[in-house]
Amino acid sequence: MTTPEDVDVSTDPQIYGASELGVLSITAPGPAHPRVEYVGGELFVGLAEDGVVVTQGEAEDATVPFRAVLKDAVASVGPLPAPTDGVILIDDEAVAAGVLVEPERAAVTSLAGDPVLFALSRGAVAIVGADDEAGIGRVLDLAETLFDEGGALVSAHPVVLSDGAWAPFRWSERFPALGLRIERTLRLFSVRAYEAQSVALARPDVHLADPKIHVREDGVTLTFATWPNGTATLLPVVDNVMIADPRGSVSVATMQEFLAAAGDAVLRTGLSPLRYFVPGEAPR
Repeated sequence: MTTPEDVDVSTDPQIYGASELGVLSITAPGPAHPRVEYVGGELFVGLAEDGVVVTQGEAEDATVPFRAVLKDAVASVGPLPAPTDGVILIDDEAVAAGVLVEPERAAVTSLAGDPVLFALSRGAVAIVGADDEAGIGRVLDLAETLFDEGGALVSAHPVVLSDGAWAPFRWSERFPALGLRIERTLRLFSVRAYEAQSVALARPDVHLADPKIHVREDGVTLTFATWPNGTATLLPVVDNVMIADPRGSVSVATMQEFLAAAGDAVLRTGLSPLRYFVPGEAPR
């Protein structure tokens, strides 16, 4: 990692979610893992120098502490955009990282309540007032659009500015009327996180079950994944497990029912996002 004296190097902050870091712990473990600072909720900020991610190994060998270099990198980023219909939309990752690293940057904004930040993607970070239900609804619209576009997502879990720091925002409790939409967004982002994890975990001897979306007639959005009975499987955390018997029948169990019935035969892994290992034969 370079130091502030290395003026010919472009140092840019980057935003990470816990799910992406979980995948990177597989593809870039140990010293090759990005060096990041925790900023709140499930959000982290790291650095890239001339487009190359600063790793833990590089940061450990540096003479200047990583956080000092990070603070220097965000010191010159521009101001927040003005709100539009109560929502500040940031499409510049450096500006978004600046407000995450230095939360006081958000305290000067005129919003309906304490600032709530949604790091939906690296190119779409939204800030809205904690009392602005309509503004939260517009952020939910944006989250669904980003999912439909198919790009990488960061997090659907917002953080609120509290006592000078970012803390998890309990939006389901604050806005019960938005409950169905909030639960849908959380599930959409979970699906995308598991898809990215499957790419990193791909191997011939284990079935990687990705979650799928199902919308019931009453509007409730659920996730499900299929377990081919008898097949070694890494199973995501979903609402329902579809159990496919080799003879052609299919049965359904909730995740809780499936785990209870399997007992000690199913192992909880240390993966993030979380999966359970169901032992069995290699996929055919």
